[in-house]
Amino acid sequence: MKTTLLYLTIVLTLFFGCKERFSPKPTGYLRIDLNEKIDTLFNPNNCPFYFNTANYFKLKEKNNCWIDLTCPEHNATIHFTYKSINGNLFELLEDSRNMVYKHTIKADAINEKRYMNYANNTYGTLYDIKGEAASSVQFHITDSLHNFIRGALYFHVTPNQDSLRPIVHYLREDIIRMMETLKWVNLNASK
Repeated sequence: MKTTLLYLTIVLTLFFGCKERFSPKPTGYLRIDLNEKIDTLFNPNNCPFYFNTANYFKLKEKNNCWIDLTCPEHNATIHFTYKSINGNLFELLEDSRNMVYKHTIKADAINEKRYMNYANNTYGTLYDIKGEAASSVQFHITDSLHNFIRGALYFHVTPNQDSLRPIVHYLREDIIRMMETLKWVNLNASK
């Protein structure tokens, strides 16, 4: 009797309880709140350059003017590599380009944008790497005689361009701001 009553309850619940058709929910991503950008001067100790960028970056200095700008809120880091030029500008440029094009395995496209600022004596290239590559934005900047900087944006998460796109665009603006405001400590010697 109890089992019959149980079966009858289940059948009635299934028959009268489900009136709506089930439809799966679309995939969603977390809402990303982006901070207001307030320019801050970053002047690493004993390095021949300085630049402005947003105040939400934390500067972590390493040896030989290699620095990391971390953005803890978005789990991102911009790695800066500084090298002095000793007649090896072509090799430094080729190494930088090779590092970018190692991402072609996962990249859908790599766009290059040339950069020249005669007033600050800075020349470089900004690389936008599209697709599921580990690094979305890389760049190099030089004075062509004494100083060379290479940079790369990395996230400490699995690459997913759909969810990272707003943050990549947001941090790309900061990288462009760095390139535009970068100045060499001894500008006259660089010219």
